[in-house]
Amino acid sequence: MDSVTHAASGAVAMLVLRARPATRWAVPFAALAASSPDIDVCFAAAFGPLQFLQLHRGITHSLAAMPLMGLLLALCCRPLWRAGTPGRWSFCRVWLFACCMVLLHIWLDAVTTYGTMIFLPFSHERVRLNGLFIVDLLFVLPLLLAIWRAHRVCMIAACVWLVAYPGLNIALNARHAATAEARLASEGREVSGLTVLPDAFAPFFWRVIFEERGLGERDMVCEQSLDVLGRPRAPETKHAAFPEQGVAKLSAASAFCREFFAFTMLPVFSGLAPGDRPQDSAGKEYFLFYDLRFGSGHAFVRDLMRLRPEGDRPFQLMLEFSPDGPVGKTQPSRERLRFSGSNKDSGWRTPVVPEKPPLWRWLAGLR
Repeated sequence: MDSVTHAASGAVAMLVLRARPATRWAVPFAALAASSPDIDVCFAAAFGPLQFLQLHRGITHSLAAMPLMGLLLALCCRPLWRAGTPGRWSFCRVWLFACCMVLLHIWLDAVTTYGTMIFLPFSHERVRLNGLFIVDLLFVLPLLLAIWRAHRVCMIAACVWLVAYPGLNIALNARHAATAEARLASEGREVSGLTVLPDAFAPFFWRVIFEERGLGERDMVCEQSLDVLGRPRAPETKHAAFPEQGVAKLSAASAFCREFFAFTMLPVFSGLAPGDRPQDSAGKEYFLFYDLRFGSGHAFVRDLMRLRPEGDRPFQLMLEFSPDGPVGKTQPSRERLRFSGSNKDSGWRTPVVPEKPPLWRWLAGLR
């Protein structure tokens, strides 16, 4: 979820309270607390794309770290509990409120499609409830309007909106998934991994992604845009699916591959454009792996995404193979991770075999 939405949710949570510290720092503190888990971006910015995948929405977004995050925030917000503040809170109350703001942040991130590792350091599973598009104007605008009106009834309605709107979208997602499965089954199609994703301006627009068994050919990953009732609103688009066996082999051979494939939902691949290949590319095979999760069925949204370099495919894994064998049956000779719209580009490098991390890296959620 974007930073504006997180900050607005924290401001609403503070403004809805009748008994709050009479200090100008109260609302800014709440907005800061609700945005604080994204501090991991600052740490990840100092590293390459591999560390970004490992750190972002990692330990600072976990339930286990929430009490410590709340404690650090409470210590930084002394104006709310110092003796000279009218209507001041106790330190424990400030800590509890900060923990709630961190939990609110985790909730809003978990209902998007990116994936949030809320169970670190015990599990690296990414929770994604697929209820909200990464930037949802229909969700954030009512929050901003409530803050502008500054009326208690508006604040209460905004607090209900924080839960009701994502909950409604999650319920619609489940309904559309069941509808899509029934429709494909009635057509006699063998599909797996079906996932419904919110598109821009959900709940009015959605996307469905699924893998379909090929008839004597390579399996395909299909995507299709849906309307508010879950009906197809555009023809399907098909992409070459990458087999699970190939994912397992590449993940065992490369730390880049392991993190990338753990992050993706249904990885697809294509040939790599000549301009992205290294200069000494003669006689070698190159493939581009990407995730369809961050696309859109709206042409104008795709055009906006393309304003950033390679924005139509935000997370890209490029692999080079020697001519020894086909893709999926040999180790890559070189690899490259690139994230669009940022400086996250590893450049071409020799694969590094994943190793068991030391204890401190395990506690930080770094595999």
